[in-house]
Amino acid sequence: MPRTPPSPADHALLNHAASQGVTVSARRLERWRANGLLPPNQVRTLGQGRGSTSTPPPQALEMVVWLGQHAGPGKRPGDLALMAFGAGLPVPEATVRKGFAEAAKIPSPDDIPAGGSAVNVADVNAAKRGRNDPVPARIRRIDAALAAVLEDAGTSVADVTQTVLAQFERQAPPAQVEPATRRDWVHGGTMAAIEGAGTLDVGYMGTLARRLAPLGVPAPAAEDLEFGWPGSEQEAERLLTPEGGLAFIPAGSLEEVLRGYAWAAPFPDLLQAWRIAAHLPVWAVDLCDRVEAALATRDSTEALSEWAQTMCGPARGLLVTAVDSAGQNPGKTAFGALTLLFQREALRRLLAQIPEAEVENLKQPWAFPSFMTAFMTARTPE
Repeated sequence: MPRTPPSPADHALLNHAASQGVTVSARRLERWRANGLLPPNQVRTLGQGRGSTSTPPPQALEMVVWLGQHAGPGKRPGDLALMAFGAGLPVPEATVRKGFAEAAKIPSPDDIPAGGSAVNVADVNAAKRGRNDPVPARIRRIDAALAAVLEDAGTSVADVTQTVLAQFERQAPPAQVEPATRRDWVHGGTMAAIEGAGTLDVGYMGTLARRLAPLGVPAPAAEDLEFGWPGSEQEAERLLTPEGGLAFIPAGSLEEVLRGYAWAAPFPDLLQAWRIAAHLPVWAVDLCDRVEAALATRDSTEALSEWAQTMCGPARGLLVTAVDSAGQNPGKTAFGALTLLFQREALRRLLAQIPEAEVENLKQPWAFPSFMTAFMTARTPE
């Protein structure tokens, strides 16, 4: 059966692509449109019984060229939608949101076997991982090399440690008799995903987070969580659940919460979060490259200073995660973007409960890399 010839609108799209040096077929246009990557053509009647004609929406012209350049064997429609969205292309909004929602597929209550519990699922997931250090070996090597440089310069890690502790009115970091492993991280993450991040005991969260710090260097924020809420008892009553979880964390399974962001977050916020999530691995690898070069030549302090500023705060966790995420696929980037939205919402709720908190402290390098500070500290729109 002969195929219907391309409409006037599709002819216009094909001609536009060809004018940009991109070859596209009418069949590919149909496939992209069926997958929600292209908006439908605009049809208008000619009047006086002359039938109708069609024209492509203006945004379709740019999309056709981009798809012709990037689509191909093995490229899933959802990945193409996310990639094009991240590049600033006018992808239909419903398609983009669907791609984000599909990226939020993580352990959920649906994975609990009959007669089982979240613990059973967490045990199975954790057993797939080793008991090795959750910090990538490259980061540990840099930490050790930096410690050696400090020793050669007449300064020890212990001296740096005491300087950091003095700022937090501490004398010595608590010992971690049984360091948390990658398996512990997976177990805790699975439990938080299924039962809700707010159900995870704050002390256990601190134990996991402290393991990410350089060996022998304090992690005051993590330690505060590990041994109880760092604020006053009045704050703890407001911010902690009776079970010791964080009361200000969005409730529900993490998959449910993240899918909510995928479908309802303002479109500009999704784009900003995507771009930050995509840049985090680039930042992490670049920082490692620059610090390694500085350690080899010992003629640059800027990179070493930047590394040191990430050693004791939330930025350390971002660095550890991002180094492991280098070369991630679009789905992983989308998941990372949704996680950033989740973290920002939790931070907003926390600050709303502590109005006297010094927000300026969150703009320091130990909290977030400079390129994400404005996003993470943005207040909820009135």
